[in-house]
Amino acid sequence: MSSINPDPLLKLYRDSETIREDFGHSITDRVVIDIFAYSEKLANRVVCREKVQASSWRESIDKIVISRTFGYPIMLGLLGLIFWITIVGANLPSQLLSTALFAFQDLLTQGFNALGAPAWLHGFLVLGMYRTLAWVVSVMLPPMAIFFPLFTLLEDLGYLPRVAFNLDNMFKKAKACGKQCLTMCMGFGCNAAGVVSARIIDSPRERLIAILTNNFVPCNGRFPTLIAIASIFTAGMAAFSQSLLAASSVILMVLLGILVTFAVSWGLSVTLLKGEPSSMVLELPPYRRPKIRAVLYRSMLDRTLFVLRRAVIVAAPA
Repeated sequence: MSSINPDPLLKLYRDSETIREDFGHSITDRVVIDIFAYSEKLANRVVCREKVQASSWRESIDKIVISRTFGYPIMLGLLGLIFWITIVGANLPSQLLSTALFAFQDLLTQGFNALGAPAWLHGFLVLGMYRTLAWVVSVMLPPMAIFFPLFTLLEDLGYLPRVAFNLDNMFKKAKACGKQCLTMCMGFGCNAAGVVSARIIDSPRERLIAILTNNFVPCNGRFPTLIAIASIFTAGMAAFSQSLLAASSVILMVLLGILVTFAVSWGLSVTLLKGEPSSMVLELPPYRRPKIRAVLYRSMLDRTLFVLRRAVIVAAPA
């Protein structure tokens, strides 16, 4: 039985440690960059192009949208704009819907009295179940009917992958996989969908971190509640000031959830789930012209009514 000479293995280990010390945790990124650079070099050798294409308008936009200087302010600005439009636009529909639903409650009360229904039945069905559902529908439906189409519009436009690209570096600093930012962005739509989308992460350690921290990001189902709470605490102010302050409050709560995600991911990576973050290769899709019908269908039927149905099911027994 022949023995293995350990000298080559020790030399290989020492060389790898030297390279790791020189490049730090960016060694995986360096390997990926070199692979793509070599692939591009080979492609340039065998592919003939008639003329060099000038930079398209998409590349010009990406230089601004995913830049380190303007990327984060643009993300926060769009998020604040969506919340502000949602809060301002949902005030009047919520009031009208609440007035109509509670006016119908009075009609139900008159009908129960005319039928001679017992007081406990009237209290259970009308003052209990119907009143709760009326509050839930009037508070949650208008914000969702505005927020979901706007969020779906950004998704259909192709901006959400740019958000993932901007957040990749921050997740690496938290010793997590850059793909976790995709699952977090998916969590804005639904935390259950964010957990399911964690399967795109190859490493079991990083996949578990993404699953455990996805619930810290408020999903779309919580946004109407956050907006309603923010609007309640800012009541009594001028309409414009109230909407701005409410939108800022919701943004701060969202940012707090993201910071908690980073902190918990880093804590798990250095304690229970130790390991090095893997690299992420993300192909940015081209900007697309949104299809309004598809946006309205996905946002209203697949998201708004779906979340509202779950809220009604939970609120009705209460």
